[in-house]
Amino acid sequence: MNIKQLAKKLDLSITTVSRALGGYSDVSEKTRKRVKKFALKYSYSPNPYASVLASGKTKTVGYVLPIYGLNTSTLNQANFFQFISGMSDALLSESIQLQILFAKSENEEIESYKKLILEQKIENIVLQNIKTKDRRINLLNKYKVNYVAWGKTKSNNNFSWVDLDNAGAIETIVNYLIKKKHKHISYINISEKYNFASERKNSFLEVLKKNHIIFNKNYYASVRLEEPEKSFEVIKEMLLKNKKISAIICSTEFSALSAIKACNSLNLKIGHDISIITFDGPLVRDLSTPPLTAVSFPVKELGKKAINILLNRDKNQNKMENFLANVEIIERGSVHTCK
Repeated sequence: MNIKQLAKKLDLSITTVSRALGGYSDVSEKTRKRVKKFALKYSYSPNPYASVLASGKTKTVGYVLPIYGLNTSTLNQANFFQFISGMSDALLSESIQLQILFAKSENEEIESYKKLILEQKIENIVLQNIKTKDRRINLLNKYKVNYVAWGKTKSNNNFSWVDLDNAGAIETIVNYLIKKKHKHISYINISEKYNFASERKNSFLEVLKKNHIIFNKNYYASVRLEEPEKSFEVIKEMLLKNKKISAIICSTEFSALSAIKACNSLNLKIGHDISIITFDGPLVRDLSTPPLTAVSFPVKELGKKAINILLNRDKNQNKMENFLANVEIIERGSVHTCK
């Protein structure tokens, strides 16, 4: 059955049926339910290609997946694919397609977004890996694209976003370590140009201060996202120069694996001589030896939430929505209690 036949059975205009199925607010809830009931009864599903031809606009969501830096490794792309899986589930229920482009550099990312907007006429986009100052935000605002970001910027958050509660995650980790009597806590971060890394550092400093622990700059290091292999050297040197360190917080899975390697090279028994805690993911969950205690958060749920917010924004351009995901600690024995 096509939309014309469905409209005739309902004794409604094609426009009303289309807008009812699209969830637009100018159609009453009663009419919307009636239209959806008939659509289900007669197995009607909107044709996305016909919609594009009729409106000149594509009912597609665009997403650019970075495959450079840490994400050169397919193992480290797992979080992105969980996020994409969540997006796909939400889009499938709305019969909307997902268009993914891949980018090997920051400049290629910008060009990919331009391609989505200017060539493919995509008006709904999901961003990720938000930087403290992100030129992609300016680009999408320039072209008046409807978008939701996985992450926030430092200064301008006048857009819809979903994110992990980074400040809350670090507070949870540090308080967990303090309860186990750790005072000499090191933190291995990535470049603070990424907003989540900046948020985590600020939270680390604040929680230490709140607990009357003096921040030791020798216990903190950030490693460029593009140079994950340097984590091992940085951590090993830090441990050699600072014998009092009893716990290491790792902001990425790669630095967590480097921390294991560094501890092993110095004959430090993890979970006994030194503790390691990180953010969870497949590298840590399935491949690390020994298994590492980590904070876990629902990445797939973030993807679903991003699409729900994006589609709501598409219907109500003035509505800004935000969502923070909380974490829980998964204990796997890599954190010991200090004497």
